[in-house]
Amino acid sequence: MTKKFVCRNVFETDPETFWSKVFFDDEYNRGLYLKGLGFKSYEPIELKEEPDGTKRRRFRTEPQSDAPAVVKKLVGDSLSYVETGSFDPKTKVWTYKVETSKLGEKVRIGGRYWVEARGPKTLERCCEVEIAVDVFGVGGIVEGFIESTTRDSYEKATAYTNQFLRSKGYNA
Repeated sequence: MTKKFVCRNVFETDPETFWSKVFFDDEYNRGLYLKGLGFKSYEPIELKEEPDGTKRRRFRTEPQSDAPAVVKKLVGDSLSYVETGSFDPKTKVWTYKVETSKLGEKVRIGGRYWVEARGPKTLERCCEVEIAVDVFGVGGIVEGFIESTTRDSYEKATAYTNQFLRSKGYNA
């Protein structure tokens, strides 16, 4: 079974500033994962731009674990993941997939997101997320946990991002 959901969050900037000065910025991403989300680690692996303007990014990170017992039984006390994604400059859509350090092909997480202007210095980030956990008897529980933590992370990311935008003057 696959779980699909959409998250929408409002940022205090315009789409061009978000993509050109924030989303791929190392200072922003390091602060987002380590301070804003409270992750244990954040390690950039690759960031490159193709001749056609497509941007590709990979990073490894390890969130804090407050997983329910059934999830901890499957993955232990820690779980890192690698996010790999690409930004299409024509459609202005970020598409990504997440590879977890445990459970290999049994866990599939991915999605895409884009931003829509809501005013001169306001945008809405729209995220479509797909999660599939193929573990007999507990897959749905694990999918629910991943959805819950993803939604929570997006809310925390919104607060951090807006603070970052204000600190850089990108909201004015």
